[in-house]
Amino acid sequence: MPIIKVDCWEGFNDKQKQEWIKELTDVTTNMFNIPPDKVLVVLRDVPLSNWGQAGTVATDPDFLAKSRITEIPS
Repeated sequence: MPIIKVDCWEGFNDKQKQEWIKELTDVTTNMFNIPPDKVLVVLRDVPLSNWGQAGTVATDPDFLAKSRITEIPS
């Protein structure tokens, strides 16, 4: 049984989550030719204060700019 775990920022509404779970289930059943009841999808909403990238917390107002560091500091 495939278990699909998705960590995502909080803020998706119930309708979006329902569609997301349905699409992930459909893709998986079609790809592996298994019945839908064998696919488990877990969406985990993560608060922005618990999410970071490139050393910057997602609640930082400049997160988008600060999280795009592509060079390794010397």
